[in-house]
Amino acid sequence: MKKILAYIFISVLMVNMVVPLSQPVVAQSINELKQELEALEEERQNINSNASDAEEKIKENEARQQQVKAKIAELDEDLAVTADQLETKENEITVTENEISTIQTNITTTENDITETEAEIVQLNEEIEDLMKRIDERQELISSRLRSMQRTGGNATYLELVFSAQSFSDFISRLTAVSKILDSDKNIMEIQKQDKLDLETKRVEVETKKADLETKRTELTAAKEELESKKATLVSQRQELAQIQEQLNIQRANQSDLMVQLEEEHAELEEYKVTLADQQEIKRKEAAAIQQAIKNAEEQAKKEEQLSQEDGNSASAGSPDSGSSGGGTLFWPASTRRVTSPFNPNRVHPVTGVVKPHRGMDIAAPGTQQIYAAADGVVVDTYTEYDGRMNGYGDAILLTHYIDIDGDGDKEQVSTLYAHLRSGTTRVSPGQSVSRGQQIALMGNTGIGTGQHLHFEVHLGGWAHANAVNPANYLY
Repeated sequence: MKKILAYIFISVLMVNMVVPLSQPVVAQSINELKQELEALEEERQNINSNASDAEEKIKENEARQQQVKAKIAELDEDLAVTADQLETKENEITVTENEISTIQTNITTTENDITETEAEIVQLNEEIEDLMKRIDERQELISSRLRSMQRTGGNATYLELVFSAQSFSDFISRLTAVSKILDSDKNIMEIQKQDKLDLETKRVEVETKKADLETKRTELTAAKEELESKKATLVSQRQELAQIQEQLNIQRANQSDLMVQLEEEHAELEEYKVTLADQQEIKRKEAAAIQQAIKNAEEQAKKEEQLSQEDGNSASAGSPDSGSSGGGTLFWPASTRRVTSPFNPNRVHPVTGVVKPHRGMDIAAPGTQQIYAAADGVVVDTYTEYDGRMNGYGDAILLTHYIDIDGDGDKEQVSTLYAHLRSGTTRVSPGQSVSRGQQIALMGNTGIGTGQHLHFEVHLGGWAHANAVNPANYLY
């Protein structure tokens, strides 16, 4: 590092041999060069820590992503198991509901049978009443006959009646009559006996049928209650599974959201990730570019002084279109003035959707749009979309300038970055001096972006996120 400083210091001294040391601009340039180099050395010392932090954050992010992916896979497996269990419960509930429906149909049928049986019992009771009435009537008749037979001697009377016939024909007639009377009495007795048997049989049959139906209804009702209880249990289990599923879905959604955040964070880290070697290379090239820019500025100051002495007019040196950087005003960097996204430290990123600083100004328009150098300066470096450097910026150009950007008479280092350039259109190369307003590329859509645009950054000092300022404050 000391060798670099010595080399730069000797180079400046050699330049001063051409330009008289009495010139204020030269002395100022030497002092400011030393200050810039000291600042670069300090930044270089901080690079290692910052780069390591970025790399560590990326590793931590990737490790968390793996954990979240594993958790999501676990939740997906749990959700699949829960879904299978829910389907099983649904099937069991459906089967149970069908069984309940069948039993309810059987209960309805049984109740209808009981109703019909009760109607039969009512009808049977009416028949029994009629039968009892007939039995009572026949019983009265039989009792009367028995009493009559008892008073008259029973069968002896019938014999007397038969043998008291006056003739044979009268005997036959009386015998026939007695026989009929006896047959009638016998028939009445048999009918009476059968009616009593039938009455008892019907009574037992109907009562048995009713008892069987009542038992069946009781059994069906118990079975229905058991199935209703089973259904209630299944429904409760289904609700528990549904709650588990809902909780798993919430957890998965949270994990998915976390995954999106981690991916966005990773994209952001990758977007602005510059390796230690790249940063050291940028700082090394910035040192050389500052040296060249100061040399160019001193030569320009010498020319302006000569023109002032010859013409007595220095106004032309401060003209925005003269090619100088007088007044510290930056040249508009594109052929269109359509600003689509201003400098905003709290901007919501259009791709990732998260809040993060927008350290530059986006200028956009369709078609072929030229990109210009904002001030006289030197090309620090150029980048392409796939060279692995300045991730996210795509094709880009980094310039450094030594200008009076604040208009207070003091010149300082200013860096400008032109990003998302059209692939293959870069017209400058590292170490090349450029003039204010010189075309350096075409607007494009390389890197991370939502369409063709120029991402333009202004940094007071060397290129570093902490040095970024609002370009609108310095553009005319």
